[in-house]
Amino acid sequence: MNALEHIRDIGPAAGFPIAREAILSWQLQAGAGVIVRPQRPVRQGMIVDLWLNPLWPAPPRRLRGEDLIVPVGSCIVEDVIDTDRQAGFVYRTLPGHLETGVQTFLVSIDDDERLIASITSRSVPGNPLLQAAEPLSVASQKMMAARYAAGLERLVERAAE
Repeated sequence: MNALEHIRDIGPAAGFPIAREAILSWQLQAGAGVIVRPQRPVRQGMIVDLWLNPLWPAPPRRLRGEDLIVPVGSCIVEDVIDTDRQAGFVYRTLPGHLETGVQTFLVSIDDDERLIASITSRSVPGNPLLQAAEPLSVASQKMMAARYAAGLERLVERAAE
């Protein structure tokens, strides 16, 4: 089982409303090159399909009217966190996803009134090819967690300008 924990201070607590909205509306994923469908507010029990734009941060290429994107798989939202000081959700991958496991996306206000992004996961490669290249799978998850947090930080910074 691969365990990942990526934590990043993304700014002052005043940015919480923007960060909350970004996480609960899938903007966090979009800011990292992940396409989520359906594009609706996060809710418990919701099933979403995920694709990756391999050309991110550029828009995906189009061929014959279709975006050239990589299917990642489907997930079900198991829990939604939405309080005065925390917002986020937990989803579990469904069969056919590239990974098998659970991932949490959370933004919270800490005791120092700082906004903290936390992306955690516990997973194993869900595809035989990824199982053979497990170190690459782990590196990809670390890269994506960093992209999620950095994208959220950019959103908060832009809103503060």
